Amino acid sequence: MRRILGFALLSILFSATVMAAQNSQTFYLATPARAGNIQLPRGIYEVTWSAPSKSRVTLTIKTEDEKTFKILSHVIEGKQDRTGVVTSVVDGVLYLQEIHTSNAKFILQNGIEASK
Repeated sequence: MRRILGFALLSILFSATVMAAQNSQTFYLATPARAGNIQLPRGIYEVTWSAPSKSRVTLTIKTEDEKTFKILSHVIEGKQDRTGVVTSVVDGVLYLQEIHTSNAKFILQNGIEASK
């Protein structure tokens, strides 16, 4: 009985870890950039998200020094051919526009329009 209980507990913990890993991604920002009203310095970040509500999701961005920021984004679910970030320069300011993970693309709601 103890073996079955132990196996069940281990199975549940492993499942939770796998599910959490599907909703997170690490990315590297080579230069400082803005995400909404947040200035992000150069560095390694971990972004996490919960299940989307329609096509909207709140991203939680955690810095190397454990600071966290939240930003709204539009999500397009589906397998992506590459992972990483997309940035753009608007009025001389570098903005983080998109975050691509292996199974979704997040378009950040920066409140700015990219120059064409």
